[in-house]
Amino acid sequence: MKTHIIPEDRWISFFEDFSREHTGWPATIDVLDDEAGPQHVAVNLPLLGISFDTKGTRPCSIEITAGNGPNRQVTHVVDMPLHIREAQEPGGPIDLQIEPATGPKTLIRITGPVQ
Repeated sequence: MKTHIIPEDRWISFFEDFSREHTGWPATIDVLDDEAGPQHVAVNLPLLGISFDTKGTRPCSIEITAGNGPNRQVTHVVDMPLHIREAQEPGGPIDLQIEPATGPKTLIRITGPVQ
């Protein structure tokens, strides 16, 4: 699996493009807490988008939204991201890991378009 770091100056355009290309694809969002263990936020819900709150001099929070209706929609916010990594196997899932300044990492797994 090839992994690369998304440079901070590309975060906003990366997630704009990523959201446009992967909207509707099944997404699993996990919070990777060292003390409590992994916690599911969403499991195989259609990705609705990933966006930034851009107040100030740098992107200060990432909002990830997935769901398929008002009763099955979740929004997960990651404050003060420090590192964003993408890992992908050809023809396989796409993993995005967001590491914040404090608190647990968030892992987003996109498994492919709905057939």
